[in-house]
Parts: sequence; structure tokens; C-alpha cells
Amino acid sequence: MKQSVSRLALLALSANLLGAPPALAHAGKAHVHGAGKMQVVVDGNALSIRIEAPLHDLVGFEHVPRTDRQRSAAKQALDRFNQGETLFTPSSAAQCRLGSTRVEAPVLQGGQDTGDGHADLVAEYLFSCAQPTHLTGMEVRLATHFPGLRRIDAEVVSARGQQATRLTPRMRMLAW
Repeated sequence: MKQSVSRLALLALSANLLGAPPALAHAGKAHVHGAGKMQVVVDGNALSIRIEAPLHDLVGFEHVPRTDRQRSAAKQALDRFNQGETLFTPSSAAQCRLGSTRVEAPVLQGGQDTGDGHADLVAEYLFSCAQPTHLTGMEVRLATHFPGLRRIDAEVVSARGQQATRLTPRMRMLAW
């Protein structure tokens, strides 16, 4: 049962990585400043990560960038999220390599304001691990790069089961 749950979760996340549009991050969900959400799925040699975070915590605003300073902050945040290997360090013995990345923040990527004053960034990563039996966790450095992100509520699904953990700037290690 655990493995089939893991496979279903991986398939759902992989569908987004392969081009299916993710649901709006704030549609029907609470939008809490200072708090991001992370979903991690470990299945065989695949490590999938999905992050949702309010733009306010990442760039200091939640609207289409209007000033040079805001455009610069938006570009820096998008660039950083497109470098998943700087944000996540899986167990080194697992020899994981980042295979694909998908970052969506329509407000920052030439879109329109949401109309409700709230906007999120959604990022998805797929790592492939050469030694998956050694994949026991990872360091998450989101709060290091984005100090406005004071906590990350993480959910992990793996062959070992499911768990939930709250990460903070001081508690960056996610183990499973």
C-alpha cells in the first residue's frame, strides 16, 4: 500500500513537471504570509519536490512588478528557484542529480494581478538518484535565500510511509 501511495503521488507531481498546468496555488486554500508548503515524494530513484509560497515572502510584493527594484527582485527570485540544486541538497551518498525544474509565478512572469491581492509561486523539481537506498533526507535552504519565508510545512511520502514536518530557518534538515 505504501508503495502505491508513493507512486500515485509521484505521478501527480510528475504530470505537472511534464507540462500539465498546476492549479492556482491560492485557489481554495489559505494564503498565509511567512509560510510555504512543500510536498516531497520519494519513489525508487526519483525524488520529487513541490513548493508553494506567497510571493510576498519571496519578493516583498504580490502584484505585477512596477518599479525597477521590483523587477530586479522578481528576476532574482525566479532565477534562484530555477537553480533547484542551490535550494535542496539530498543525502550526498544518494548521488542525486536535478533532472527537471518547473517554476510558475504568473504575476512575475508577465501576467496580470490576481485581483484578490494574493499571488503565489509554485516550483517543482525532479531529481534522479543513482543510489536511492542512501536517500534518507535533504537540506532545504529556502529560508536562507528568502528570509521572509519563516516556516515551511513539509509532507513526505516514501516507501517508509508518510510524515509531516515543519521546517524553519534553524531547522533546515528534512529526514525520512
